[in-house]
Amino acid sequence: MKERPILISAIILTIIVEIILMILVYNKIGGERLPIQLGRLTLQVILILWVLNSKSNTGLFLLTAYHIVIGLLGFYSKGSSLLLGQALIAFHLIIGITIYFHDWIEDKIGLKDIS
Repeated sequence: MKERPILISAIILTIIVEIILMILVYNKIGGERLPIQLGRLTLQVILILWVLNSKSNTGLFLLTAYHIVIGLLGFYSKGSSLLLGQALIAFHLIIGITIYFHDWIEDKIGLKDIS
């Protein structure tokens, strides 16, 4: 975690939030949406592994785009008026920006010097 701590923290937070959402939705409506949620989680894990194992920024861009698109699509969902819906929209947009600009953030707060 010494290498790219902001990126790793954002990724861990993303996985935790996704798993919590899966549990909450499963408890509320059952397994009806579980295949879709497992697909989303699988896509995120694939993109995360690509980001962590590649020097290319393509995976980073796709993971960022995923979060930004999900956040923007949340504006048009019927649950976007609820506080949880608004929080999830903000979460996806903030995480997407944080993931993409993690290098800049680490430079600004002085985390690049830590080895």
